[in-house]
Amino acid sequence: MEEEFTVSRLSALIKRSLEMNFGHIKLTAEVSALKIHSSGHAYFSLKDEGAVIDAVCWRSTLQRLKHQLEDGGKITCFGKISSYQMQSKYQFIVEKFEPAGVGNLLKLLEERKQKLAKEGLFDPSLKKSIPKFPKIIGVITSPTGAVIRDIIHRVKQRFPTRILLWPVLVQGNESAAQVEKALDGMNSLSENNRPDVLIVARGGGSFEDLMPFNEENVVRAVFRSEIPVISAVGHETDTTLIDYAADLRAPTPTAAAELATPDRLQLLQDLEKNSFQLKFSAYGILKRSRLRLKAVGQLNVSWFLSERRQRIDIASERLEKNLWNFIDQKKIRLAKLQLLRPVLKHNLNEIDERLNFAFMSILKNSRHRLNLAVSNLESCSYLSILRKGFVWAETPSHKPISSAEEAKNHPKFLLNFSDGPLTVYTQQQISLYDAERES
Repeated sequence: MEEEFTVSRLSALIKRSLEMNFGHIKLTAEVSALKIHSSGHAYFSLKDEGAVIDAVCWRSTLQRLKHQLEDGGKITCFGKISSYQMQSKYQFIVEKFEPAGVGNLLKLLEERKQKLAKEGLFDPSLKKSIPKFPKIIGVITSPTGAVIRDIIHRVKQRFPTRILLWPVLVQGNESAAQVEKALDGMNSLSENNRPDVLIVARGGGSFEDLMPFNEENVVRAVFRSEIPVISAVGHETDTTLIDYAADLRAPTPTAAAELATPDRLQLLQDLEKNSFQLKFSAYGILKRSRLRLKAVGQLNVSWFLSERRQRIDIASERLEKNLWNFIDQKKIRLAKLQLLRPVLKHNLNEIDERLNFAFMSILKNSRHRLNLAVSNLESCSYLSILRKGFVWAETPSHKPISSAEEAKNHPKFLLNFSDGPLTVYTQQQISLYDAERES
């Protein structure tokens, strides 16, 4: 007898058979007829040149994945075959997907990441600190769109600062070269225009859209930047290679603006809080000082002085006692010295006689040496030579004349004898003098 099935049971068996026999499979196909239901689930078809299969991606899966489904886009998806019993049709339930060819790109990016990491481009110890109060914020992004508007708006809200925009393409083949040029250009600006911090930003996008920020030349430009760099590329779940090379990563461009600026309201609150604490501390010091002053004013002065007098009396008694002890000790020493007095007196007399004898001997020798020195000096004096009949000739300006020939050159000169000088005139000078008298 043949087994009888209900429609529900048959549909359930077919569903179970499909799921058990096929399990999880990988499928590459083109997305078509995409429809996002109000529930958040995505219903679409997967097709290639020869066939079409219905597919569904639940809302929870879409929220978890980085990529978005696009009608006409080619994807590589992972999931399982199942059936929808209400319509007796099978469908592919997508649990994960990525744009076709992304797998190879991910492998390439991982290799590039490892290479740059080995070179030290991602070393945390080389990260530069973000200045707390930047005067100029440099922004490298598209001049149009929400990103630059969000950054400007947030900076104005928090801490109005000059913003310097370097416009670039944020996707496409020319994007990477423009971003690299912008990074180098910002660093080469003059000191007056040079930013204190840089923000490299763009909004969310597909994996391919963010590829310029994974290029090696862009990563190296971020690393060699002397200005601190904040990366803000894509959404919070997106990660690019410049995030590792940047000095700080922001989940969104708006967050980058917040990280680059202090909060003006928070600064005012902190200032008010510190001012209050300072006033409170000053009030406490003043209050304690007043209490001390009041306590001093309430002291019993007579009691204070009587205590001091008592201390002085005790100290005076100790001093008097110590003084008498000192005098007694000196008397004992003096008595001992009195016993030694005769011996010391005899010794002193002997020493006195020796000193007198030595002094007289030294005095006698000194006088003898002095007389000899005087005799030597007198014998060397020119006066002693003059006493022997010699004469010393010199000019009126007391310059010596050493020869008769030299004396002829002077109209008059001095002859020094032992008893005094004599002025001598030459015959020429005398004739001249006589001629003047006759005239």
